[in-house]
Amino acid sequence: MTVSAVTTASFSLNELIREAFDVIGVGSEGEAVSADMYRRAKSSAMLMTLSFNAMDDLWRRTLRTVTPVSGQAAYTLEPKPMRVLSARRKQLTGGYETPMTEWSRQEYLDMPNKTSSPSTPVNFYYDPQRDTGVLYLWPVPSSTVASQISVIIDELRPMFLMDASNDTLDMPAEWQETWVMNLAKRLKLKYPVNDPGLDAKVDELADTLFARLKAWDNEPASIFLQPDNWGAPWR
Repeated sequence: MTVSAVTTASFSLNELIREAFDVIGVGSEGEAVSADMYRRAKSSAMLMTLSFNAMDDLWRRTLRTVTPVSGQAAYTLEPKPMRVLSARRKQLTGGYETPMTEWSRQEYLDMPNKTSSPSTPVNFYYDPQRDTGVLYLWPVPSSTVASQISVIIDELRPMFLMDASNDTLDMPAEWQETWVMNLAKRLKLKYPVNDPGLDAKVDELADTLFARLKAWDNEPASIFLQPDNWGAPWR
């Protein structure tokens, strides 16, 4: 038996859009898909990809290094992460890393001394505004500490949008069919499907593929739970 050594494939924006149109029967019989139809489909594709950013995907988690500045609390992060999942202080000498504690917005705002009493940062708060994301450290680093550490954050990055016709999807290869079917699901709102059976099948397959990949997109590591005996006993 002869098998191919190829284990992946990637398709351009135009190819994915054409596939989505084929799914709903537009252009499948050889009729032309106009430039305006491609433009409209591209807009739907961008909007869908932007909405997918609100998911927590393992493959979008990445590390970023922030260089502390003496007496500075706020650090603008570009491009803006969707979320900052965790942060650690890293000693520049020796590389020892210490986890930092995440604060909510209210916890950070309630601190009266945001920039006074410089010391070693032990807490962080991430403020994801519309256009920018700002990381806050508390307490602010002193001049001595700032020169000795970096802050490593684990963030959920946004997906890159496909703009040019030959751009490829910023998702793992196994997501391409799911992306196409969900685009087809949206396109049939603009180009209604006359076959009720096909209309239902598109929705069903789009939802099934999406649910299957989201179930796959998790860490299979074990989680161990045990009672917390710290503190006063129950009465």
